[in-house]
Amino acid sequence: MMSWPPLLALLIALPLTGAVLTPAVSRSHKSVAHWWALAIMLVTSAMASLLIMRVYQEGPFSYVIGGWIAPYGIELRFDEFSAAIAIICLLGTLAIIFSRHYVTHAIAEPRIPYYYTLLLLNLVGMIGFTVTGDLFNLFVFMEILSLSGYALVAISGERIAEMAAFKYLVMGAVSSLMVLMSIGILYALTGSLNMADVTSRLAGAPRAPIAVAFGSMTLGFMVKAAIFPLHIWLPDAHAIAPSPVSAVLSGLVVKVGIIGMLRVYQIAYGSGAIDMSGLNMVLMWLGALSIVMGAFFAVFQDDIKMMLAYSTISNIGYIVMGLGLASTYGVMGASIHVFNHALIKATLFLGAGALIHQTGKRTLSELAGVGRSMPFTAAAMSIGAISIVGIPPTAGFLCKWFIALGAMQAGHPFFAFALVFGALFIFIYYIRMVNAFYFRPPGDPSILQVREAPASMLVPVLLLATLCLVMGLLGRVPLSFIEPAVNRLLLPLGGG
Repeated sequence: MMSWPPLLALLIALPLTGAVLTPAVSRSHKSVAHWWALAIMLVTSAMASLLIMRVYQEGPFSYVIGGWIAPYGIELRFDEFSAAIAIICLLGTLAIIFSRHYVTHAIAEPRIPYYYTLLLLNLVGMIGFTVTGDLFNLFVFMEILSLSGYALVAISGERIAEMAAFKYLVMGAVSSLMVLMSIGILYALTGSLNMADVTSRLAGAPRAPIAVAFGSMTLGFMVKAAIFPLHIWLPDAHAIAPSPVSAVLSGLVVKVGIIGMLRVYQIAYGSGAIDMSGLNMVLMWLGALSIVMGAFFAVFQDDIKMMLAYSTISNIGYIVMGLGLASTYGVMGASIHVFNHALIKATLFLGAGALIHQTGKRTLSELAGVGRSMPFTAAAMSIGAISIVGIPPTAGFLCKWFIALGAMQAGHPFFAFALVFGALFIFIYYIRMVNAFYFRPPGDPSILQVREAPASMLVPVLLLATLCLVMGLLGRVPLSFIEPAVNRLLLPLGGG
């Protein structure tokens, strides 16, 4: 019988070791870095698949490193929410494949090995953040992915990229300090950093410092998730970064804030130490505001990646609103949207990267008519567009439908209206994109002479677009997987 706990530890150790060794392995030939990083992610993905099968068949499990029990040991825990590593591994692998030709034009050759090092570090930070059962290591892994994210935004060395990375760093540092302060308060109250142990010890602690800790930690994670109005770092960082990095940042990195909030809720609801209804109301309103404002700003963008960046803010609003509703349908919809939005946004950002790589243009005005010369890329992005609007039977429909049901279930029909209103806004700006691709005459005749991107770039985009359709048709599959975790989360509230 396979020993699962060592495999769980290896899930972190392998990509971390691979990241550190990348510059040495590729010292003689820079191209080796790509194949090395790809091999590391393929093996990591295989291990993740085995662990996901294990949790699906037998339920959550834990591994305490070195056998030291709480509060001294470092625990790794794998539950249904940890299955988010499936999308981390998928998008990470596809981003590496896409990068093979892309980075040769976007990044100076001496920096290419360090690009793959940083990308692997970013992915291992997300994996570790998702499976750790220890609050301090939650912070450590968050810093690994944050610091590597700042560097990836600035990897091109251009002045504008460095300024975007600096803005990202400043906001990220503030949020990290808030999370660290909260962890310190919880440790002072309980004498433990183990999440399960903290949950069991919080019941008799004073309410005021608990409220400060949970409030501060949630606010810190909201900055990571780029919820409006804490979003100011996101548009520049996502628009200016290399497109594979943009896909990872938008599809995965901002979700770290959501997963962090889920962990806060597991502790808060599990301990029953504090009433979260006030915080939930704040999250609902900020979610609704993000949906509308993110979509509103996206409508006025001509730069295709800037439009996609503001769209991320809008869609994070759906997820935060679903969590704030604290109803079974709302939290299920939010959890599924973490997965589906990652697929959709990776489709769109990688598709945009392919367009920019082939044409050298990045505004909708300049890309008018590109659907005739790059039909497969344009079709994939169109599928991503209808998916993110939430048109059935695409991946975006089920999650938004469940969040709307969650609003009705929680007795807040206004937020269902905000969801629909935001979807109409989203429809407007994605129709602009599709219209530019297919129905507007080319402003530059040379746009009709370009060819499709190389297979290493086109295949990931087409695969992701296909998954946007497949996950719409097979939406019950992730739903059946995540439902037990949501029910356990909301059990102290009477099931939502």
